[in-house]
Amino acid sequence: MRRVRWTAAPGSSVATGSHAGCLAAMALAVAALAAPSPSGAQEPAAADRGADSAAAPARSQDDAFARLAAEAGRVESGAFPFDFQHLCFYPGTPDSVEMVTAASVHAGRVRGVFDGGWKYELALRIELSRDGVPVASGESRVRHVLNRLIPPSTTDGFPLQASVVVPPGEYDYRIEVRDLNWNEGRSVNVREGHITIPSFEVGEAPLVSSVAVAADSGGSWTPAPGVNLKLNAARMVQTDARPYVYFETYGLTPGAPYRGEVRLVSTWRPDGSGERFEGVWQPFQLQYRGTAPDESGEPARSVLRLDMKDTRPGPYEVQVRVTDTVTGRRSAVRTAGIRVREPEQRGPEVPVTEVGPGRSDGDAPDPDVDDAPREDGT
Repeated sequence: MRRVRWTAAPGSSVATGSHAGCLAAMALAVAALAAPSPSGAQEPAAADRGADSAAAPARSQDDAFARLAAEAGRVESGAFPFDFQHLCFYPGTPDSVEMVTAASVHAGRVRGVFDGGWKYELALRIELSRDGVPVASGESRVRHVLNRLIPPSTTDGFPLQASVVVPPGEYDYRIEVRDLNWNEGRSVNVREGHITIPSFEVGEAPLVSSVAVAADSGGSWTPAPGVNLKLNAARMVQTDARPYVYFETYGLTPGAPYRGEVRLVSTWRPDGSGERFEGVWQPFQLQYRGTAPDESGEPARSVLRLDMKDTRPGPYEVQVRVTDTVTGRRSAVRTAGIRVREPEQRGPEVPVTEVGPGRSDGDAPDPDVDDAPREDGT
C-alpha cells in the first residue's frame, strides 16, 4: 500500500498567502465519539478481517482508508456511464461507520420525458453483504425538471448519494443505478466489488475522515447542519474551478486550538515518451487554525475551498493533515485524488424549473432542495 509522505515534490512551488481567503472552516457538533483506546495488535490476514477490525493498529487503519479511496472509478458499460466513490465518517455510535456512496451519472445518456418540462429521475441503491448474506442497504432518488432537453454530448452528470451504517470490516458491495423514466427496469447499471470499511477508533493522534470533493454548494448532501454540497463522484474539475473539500477530525483536545493544512500536489508521472510536466508540482497550499468543540467526542468539521488557477490538466491529490497544538500530535495524511482538465466552451445555462431529491418511500420529491445537474467542478 502506498504511503503518503508529507513533502513537496522536487522543484515545487508552494502557493500560500494569496489563497488565505479561500478558507471556510467550521467546528460543528455530532454525537459522542467512542473513547480512545490503545492499539498494538498486528494486522490480521485479509481472510480474517471482519467487524472486529476496529482493534487493528494505526497503520492498518490508514491502509484501510487508502483502500477505501482506491475503490472508486467509472463504469463505462451498461445502460449509461457513471462515476462512483465511497466515503466514510463516524456517526457517533460506537463500533459503527457511516459509509456514503456517491455516483455521478452521465446526464446525456439519461432519458428525459416531457411533462410540463423535461423530467429526469434516477434512483441509487447501495447494498453491503458478507459471505453472500445482505448486511445493510440504502437508497435515494433524485428528480430534475428542466426547460430544455440535455444534449447527449454533455459532460455533465447528475449527482446522487446513499448511505449505510455498519461496523468496520470487509464487505462485498453492489451499486445499482436506475433510470426511472424507463419501465420495468429497462435502464439499469450495476457495479459490484469488495470494500474495506476503516475503523474510527482514535488513538493518541487526531484522526481525519475521508476527504470529500464537491463541485459546488447548495446540493442534496448534508453532512452537517447548514452544510449542503454537491458531491463530485467523478472528482473531475476544471482549471478555472474552485471546488469544495469536506472532512472531519476526531480526537482533538476539547475546546483547544488546532492547526490544519491542505495541499494540492500533482501526481503526474512520465510515461517514457519524453514528455515533461510543465506545471507547478504543488499549486495550492492552505494553512488554517481552529478551535475544537468544547464537548469531548465532538469532531471538528471543515469545509474548505480550493483554487485551481495554477494547475495544469492532469492528475492531482488533495492532502489533508491536522495537528493538535496542545499535544503536538499530528494526524496521518488523508488524501483524495482528483483530475484537472481545461475549461469547456458551453452554451447558455439550462435553467432548473424544479429540482429535488426523491424519497425512497415513493413520496413526491422535495422541491425545496436545489441540486443542479452540473457535477464537473465548475
